[in-house]
Amino acid sequence: MIIRKLKKEDAKEVSKIIRRCLKEVNYKDYSKKTITSLCNFFTPSLIIKNLKDRTIFVAVENDKVIGTASLKGDKVFTVFINPDVHGKGVGSRLMDKVEDLAKKKGYKIIKVPSGLTSLGFYKKRGYKKIKIIHSKDHGDTIEMKKSL
Repeated sequence: MIIRKLKKEDAKEVSKIIRRCLKEVNYKDYSKKTITSLCNFFTPSLIIKNLKDRTIFVAVENDKVIGTASLKGDKVFTVFINPDVHGKGVGSRLMDKVEDLAKKKGYKIIKVPSGLTSLGFYKKRGYKKIKIIHSKDHGDTIEMKKSL
């Protein structure tokens, strides 16, 4: 597996992975309305638009994108892994890459707006809860932080 920066032509596959995760994994923690809203939000065009102000990484195995994570300032966004490879270290490798980039940019603390579904993953990586943010469209998000 390699971790590299997202290319525009990866956006469609990244969007598919995000939507698949939402429908197959996150659905346990969120309403159908919230999942639908998030699926409609994470379009390929949004992912390409985010390239303007984020560094977006993808995990690639056998020439196939299997996960993504991004960094904007001191915040991690959009960490999603193909459900077929959950638990195989893909998310950890992507987070290592994002955290290393944040360190190189001089950040001492990194934050992540975690969904309910991924809370345990971030806790294992040393992130601590700061606050809960309620959103009518996107459901509850737990703001977390970690010292680098």
